[in-house]
Amino acid sequence: MTYKERVQNLKKHLDRMILELPEPSHFELSQNAFYTTFLFVSMLVTGLLFAASMSVEELSKPEPQVSVEEMRLEHDVRKMVAGYPIERMMPYIVKQDKTTAAFLVGIAKKESNWGKRIPTQNGRDCYNYWGYRGAGSRGKAMGHGCFGSEQEAIETVSKRLDTLIGDYRFDTPEELVVWKCGWTCSGHSAKSVDKWIADVGYYANQIKN
Repeated sequence: MTYKERVQNLKKHLDRMILELPEPSHFELSQNAFYTTFLFVSMLVTGLLFAASMSVEELSKPEPQVSVEEMRLEHDVRKMVAGYPIERMMPYIVKQDKTTAAFLVGIAKKESNWGKRIPTQNGRDCYNYWGYRGAGSRGKAMGHGCFGSEQEAIETVSKRLDTLIGDYRFDTPEELVVWKCGWTCSGHSAKSVDKWIADVGYYANQIKN
C-alpha cells in the first residue's frame, strides 16, 4: 500500500471517529468529548508520522543493481539468439558466470538449434535445449531430462556446467566434449566429435571473447 493510500485510509477511519463525538451542549464540550477530541488529534498525528516513516522506508530501499558486465552479456547473447525459443531464458542466462553462459549458448545451439529441436512430454516443451540426460522435475522424455520451467532448466544445466568448468577446469570446447561423449568418445565418429567442438566453440567464443 502506498503512502497516499495509507493516509487516505487513516483519514477515513478518523472521520468515522469524528461522527461518533457527542453533540456539544451550549457550545461547551463535556469532559468525555474533550478527551475524545484529544485522542482523535493524538491518533491523527501518530498515524501521519507512521505513514510518513513507512514512505521513507520504502523510498530508502535500494533498487536492484544491474552490473555493466551483465548488461554487456545480455546485449551479446540477445543479439545472437533473437527470435529463437531460448531468448525467453535470457533473464536466467545472464545471471550466470560468463563462461557458463557462453557454453549455455554454444551447447544449446548445437544440441537443439536454440530450442527448435527439443524433447516434449504430452505436447509440452521440456525446456531441455542442451541434450541434458539427467531427470528434471517432470522426469524424462525422449531419453532426456524434462524440466518444469525455463528457470529450472537454466539452474540445473548451469549447475552441471559450473561443476565441469569450476571443479574439473574444463573451459574449452575440446574439454567440454564430455557433454556429448561422456568420459570417452570411442562410441562416436571422429568427424561428429570434431564438428561438435567446432560448432560449440564458434558460438561460445563469441560470448567469452
